[in-house]
Amino acid sequence: MMRRTLVGAFLVLALAGACSSGSGTSPSPAGGGASPAESSAASPAESMAASPAESMAASPAESAGASGGTGATGGDGSAWAQTISGNATLSGWQASPDEGKALQNALSGFATAYPNIKVDYKEVPGDYRTVMQTKFAAQDVPDIFYVNADYAKEWIDQGLLEPLDDYISKSGFDTSQFFPGAASIFKGQDGKTYGLPKDTNTIALAYNSDLVSTPPKTLDELVQMATSLKGKNGLKAPMCFNPGLDRGLAFLYANGGSVVSDDLSQEQIDTDASKTAVQWYMDQFKNGLAMTASDLGSSWCGEALGKKQVAMVFEGGWLDPFMTSTYPDVKYAWAEMPTGTSGSPVTISFTVSYSIGADSKNKDQAFAVMTYLTGKDGMTKWTEGGVALPSRQDVAIPKGKDVLAAGSAYAKPGSGFMPGWVDVQKAFQDEFTSQLQKKTFDAGPVVEKTAAAVTKAISQ
Repeated sequence: MMRRTLVGAFLVLALAGACSSGSGTSPSPAGGGASPAESSAASPAESMAASPAESMAASPAESAGASGGTGATGGDGSAWAQTISGNATLSGWQASPDEGKALQNALSGFATAYPNIKVDYKEVPGDYRTVMQTKFAAQDVPDIFYVNADYAKEWIDQGLLEPLDDYISKSGFDTSQFFPGAASIFKGQDGKTYGLPKDTNTIALAYNSDLVSTPPKTLDELVQMATSLKGKNGLKAPMCFNPGLDRGLAFLYANGGSVVSDDLSQEQIDTDASKTAVQWYMDQFKNGLAMTASDLGSSWCGEALGKKQVAMVFEGGWLDPFMTSTYPDVKYAWAEMPTGTSGSPVTISFTVSYSIGADSKNKDQAFAVMTYLTGKDGMTKWTEGGVALPSRQDVAIPKGKDVLAAGSAYAKPGSGFMPGWVDVQKAFQDEFTSQLQKKTFDAGPVVEKTAAAVTKAISQ
């Protein structure tokens, strides 16, 4: 199997990455369903059922097969899980203390419901992807762990993840309640399911409500609002923007651009619409309307909003618990992503799975844990922590998440929709950052290098 032949190569690459980049890329406070910045300078997957044009919130009735199919029996898997006993190790990143609290809340619920299974949670600090690649190479992986959509396809194709179809079938776990746009990200080319989505998140506009009385509904209005705030109220800049596609992709789509065709046959970042969209994003920096978090002196844009360095940011549900716990006196509100020249509302969504490794030692116990954490009860406990949106239609939207949830109706996947996404993101962000540092503000080189990365990825 390919997984076996790649073990040595993985170990070399993982160790080299760890040595050359220190602790590596750590998650931004993007808890749960997204952890979109968990690998902001790196990240793969193939279209499976989720093309860039597919809505994350497509009706679960649309395709039982896209959600796992074989387990769509109406059961929660609890009867089977009650017959299992033993231990299971669970690993993932922790982007914020609030995410840790939400997970512990869910695990406490599991411990009550399934006292015969003990879960040992071990957080993976630093560069999660690199650490996990080292564990894969050593064939010493946790029993159940997070898989970011960014590199889900890569790990599936390399044979590192256990197919879950037999477990879904024998447990009677109902997968039809998952939004197909989220569940399909974790299906392989063989049609098998290699992970269950633990949640989702969308990107929306969060704004200081003391400074912005009426949020912009279009990108033109966004620029007008930012211009009116420039140099006022002690702001370092009106907006905080990320220099990568983890946020930039939403603006690319809003202005009619794209990265790759829906059938993954050709890159589309160098179309006229895409070039114009990238230049628009760059121009916000050029005109002093946006700055990166690092240039603002913050660790991420949410912190910049809390410090009142900016008035507007584009984040997901992870912002709420952070603001409540860290900047409780800062008044802010949510608005849907402004509409661009495409004329239609659009945003991006992110998801992460719980998966089991091909070399995991306690697979039955791991799947029993998975049926709870991705089931109705466990997901309710997890999402009520405020860090993410449910990936199931039968779980209520947490309080205060209405705007973010509304975006699910028109969201496009923010990752996991094409192979080589890690490299595509890195190509974009490296050159975009270079243009900012040189103050040349030219989208041309960004488009050129990103196009090359996309072409390379889809041709392999």
